[in-house]
Amino acid sequence: MPMPSEMGYSFTPTEIQDIKDHFDGILTIINNKKVVQLTAKERQAAQSASETRFPYIQNAIKNLAPAFPNLQPNFLKLSDAEIDYDTSFQLRSLIGLRDEVNDRMIDFSMASEHFAYQYMRKFYNNAKEAQDVNTPGADTVVDALAPLFEGQGKQPDVVENP
Repeated sequence: MPMPSEMGYSFTPTEIQDIKDHFDGILTIINNKKVVQLTAKERQAAQSASETRFPYIQNAIKNLAPAFPNLQPNFLKLSDAEIDYDTSFQLRSLIGLRDEVNDRMIDFSMASEHFAYQYMRKFYNNAKEAQDVNTPGADTVVDALAPLFEGQGKQPDVVENP
């Protein structure tokens, strides 16, 4: 979907609180099971089950291990492996929804920022023009916003001393 031609939408404090409450609710549900916060190094070292590995893991846990109990490791429980597989699959099924929410929030924020910045730029430019005719407040607006624009636009040529 292309950039909208305008925004001008806001969320009520109740809507923002509802969104926060839903995120807090998600964290509470997950953390009530077990708090797992891997370091970057631990994430890198973890053996990931990519899409190509999932069928093999499923076959091993759901079919082969029950069929050949004599080959099951005695120090790991098949029931835990079944739970871990199912939990991973359940959470992975939510990733698409999480990503869509994340993308919508970023896109909404970026579009809103775009139009807010565009307004500020036009306001600044109007104030710069208004300075020429000594409009009250123009100097205040330009002085307050000018630092943002320093170093932008056409720069004077630098003449080096011979």
